[in-house]
Amino acid sequence: ADGGVRELRARAVVLTTGTFMRGLMHTGMERTPGGRAGEGAAVGISKALQDLGFELGRLKTGTPPRLKRATIDWEGLEAQAGDESPLPFSALSGRADALAQGEITGAAELLSGLIERFPLLEQVECRKTATNGQTHELIRANLHRAPMFSGQIEGAGPRYCPSIEDKVVRFEGRDSHTVFLEPESLRSDWIYCNGISTSLPRDIQDAMVRAMPGCERAEILRYGYAVEYDMVRPHQIHATGMTKLVEGLFLAGQINGTSGYEEAAAQGLIAGVNAVRWCASESEWVPGRDEAYIGVLMDDLVTKTPTEPYRMFTSRAEHRLMLRADNADDRLTGTADELGLLSQTPLGRMRRDLFARRQEQLHRLRALVGGGAGPSGSGGELIRQMRGAGFDWCDLRALVGDEFDRSVLETVVAEVRYEPYVERERREVMRRRATERSRIPAWMDWSTCSTLRAEAREALTRFRPDTLGQAGRLEGITPADLTLVSVLVRRAWQERGEQ
Repeated sequence: ADGGVRELRARAVVLTTGTFMRGLMHTGMERTPGGRAGEGAAVGISKALQDLGFELGRLKTGTPPRLKRATIDWEGLEAQAGDESPLPFSALSGRADALAQGEITGAAELLSGLIERFPLLEQVECRKTATNGQTHELIRANLHRAPMFSGQIEGAGPRYCPSIEDKVVRFEGRDSHTVFLEPESLRSDWIYCNGISTSLPRDIQDAMVRAMPGCERAEILRYGYAVEYDMVRPHQIHATGMTKLVEGLFLAGQINGTSGYEEAAAQGLIAGVNAVRWCASESEWVPGRDEAYIGVLMDDLVTKTPTEPYRMFTSRAEHRLMLRADNADDRLTGTADELGLLSQTPLGRMRRDLFARRQEQLHRLRALVGGGAGPSGSGGELIRQMRGAGFDWCDLRALVGDEFDRSVLETVVAEVRYEPYVERERREVMRRRATERSRIPAWMDWSTCSTLRAEAREALTRFRPDTLGQAGRLEGITPADLTLVSVLVRRAWQERGEQ
């Protein structure tokens, strides 16, 4: 605040700059330094990273206008309700039953207010409207005033979350695009216009919004804008988030070329855990591509060059049948406990108790299903029935009774349904595991490996993969290259006497 310089020292630092590194916001021809409306840009970080030798890139993202709810014909628009029975992320949500039965130990009095009901907050409806031909003609006539088409913006934007300008140009045959009007808060009247992210000038945004049904008199509280920002090309980090140039410096989030929200949070978890473990001289933690979507995300970042903000899709995971939402607890709770992420507080103890209860129920239900869910039943017949169309957890509950939690029933139904495919994936994982995590020496000089093709040497020199698995997924590396790389790596370790 006083303009002075302060030096803060730490054994490890996690840098999470979001969209703020040399952030520049665009609304029409207006340019405002900043990474978010009302917040300034971080200018000096980019130069500091470049001075350390990092290669930077430039990306962009955008946001739609926000409307005042009272100026929208809310009741005249089609309602969009949430899930009738929403599923929580946390195993603790909605577990008043377990508290009441004394099945969970811990400070129930302290925590019951948090977990006794779900959803905890009042659920509110969204509304649906749409753009139309009038809107699209307006946008086409003003593309020269849109920063991304005028050349004003340098960075590449997210292909899977395009602006309304992009949609109109790319989908020329469409005369309408759906827009969801979403309340931003229970405490304000701000409405988020999901579907019309834009950087068009204010006057065009006014006309565009008011051309949508129900929004003829809508007042814009904040205009949409695009923001371009610097990022560090992620071939310069390890899958732990630590940079290859500076030990102890970790990068997480949009600085690594990803989109925000889930992708950024996942990287924060990886970088945070590994920063602490690095400070304590403990081994790194990097989940495999068959263990978690976070593992897929981190592996993709260090083996590919993003040309747009990276977004995590299920289609990017070759083992996605093993990475289901219903078995996330089973895959990762034990790991979380080993890493110290499950605290020794009452909350942590409750999580352990719930996990133990779930494992016990899974064991019993799998045995029941294998035996036909009853003394006179046929396991094979039940399994064929469970693989049939339309069979769900309610059907299984009707066969086995009410003693099993819904989440346990859902997992067992999914396990039975996908079992032949999952087993095939497991065999493939086991086949690859021998080479997947084989370490590559950091001191390998690929430029001197004349037996490798030039393209392979260039890819290996640029990305500096940590493992043979990462090397095999690099652009420009063929299966034949990988075979030769494994021979060179084994020879290099032998010469050092380390493997």
